[in-house]
Amino acid sequence: MKSSSQLFPVSLLRADVFGSLTEDVYLVKHNLDDDKSVQIAVSHLGLAGVTASKGPVVLLHGSFSNRGFWLSAKGEGLARHLAENGFDVWMMEMRGHGLSPRNHQYSKNTLEQYVLHDLPAVNAFVKEKSGASPAWIGHSLGGVVIASAIAAGTLAEADCRAIVLLGSQAIRRPWYQWIPGISLSLRAAVRSKGEMDGRKHGIGPENEPAALISEYLKRHSLLGSWQLPAQRKKLLPLWKQGTQVPLLALAAAADSSDPARYCTRFADMYGGEKTVETLGVQSGLSKDYGHVDMIVSPEAAREVWPRITSWLS
Repeated sequence: MKSSSQLFPVSLLRADVFGSLTEDVYLVKHNLDDDKSVQIAVSHLGLAGVTASKGPVVLLHGSFSNRGFWLSAKGEGLARHLAENGFDVWMMEMRGHGLSPRNHQYSKNTLEQYVLHDLPAVNAFVKEKSGASPAWIGHSLGGVVIASAIAAGTLAEADCRAIVLLGSQAIRRPWYQWIPGISLSLRAAVRSKGEMDGRKHGIGPENEPAALISEYLKRHSLLGSWQLPAQRKKLLPLWKQGTQVPLLALAAAADSSDPARYCTRFADMYGGEKTVETLGVQSGLSKDYGHVDMIVSPEAAREVWPRITSWLS
């Protein structure tokens, strides 16, 4: 089968039409990881009668989630809004999420692998197909992955137009992590199961691999830090140093998962050009938004989505 890319093997998984929407789903097999079974699903969204004129945008979901965060089964969501406003819309799904198949070493997947291998490969593929450097939008963990790639330099300035972080931060240390031994106990418990079930715990439709959960717990422990562990590269100093990539960071006033004060503090640390906003009544909005409804809600469609498209434009 002929690859859809000159860079690495890419297969067209499916091509669908949903009313006025078109969606082509690709599987990117970059072969950059030691586990050669890794394939990343990337969905390209189109809208009949609308020509993409404002450049490519890649959407990356958070933990325990998938592309459904951006586009519902009814074809509604921020992804459609961006397409309707002239953007060339792409949605990436992390390993084992949504249409991305589980790789052989699924339980060992980490944010570091996403940063070093998956995200740069998807960025290169989208740039190849669209002919322009994309902007990236990430929610929660998705935003942390994007910020990590910017800090580490795996998402190079020349290949990324802008980044949007939604409810994302890498500096909070939850209170329970201060209890001696709790981080080690939690990490051991997750490793024994191999993964964490999002549906069972009521936090999302997907599971997360044990290594990624362990990596998160270690990062936010009392002595932990935001870094690429295998490379021994600390990312906060590089984040503070900044790049030429502009940042829009939106924090949600009523977010209990990633509280606004940590999201805004994290964004304020960025050394490049930045716009930081808190979504709440004090900012003139109709309500104080939470971690999910800052994007997935009728109110967000009216008040938040236009903020994002206006800034990207």
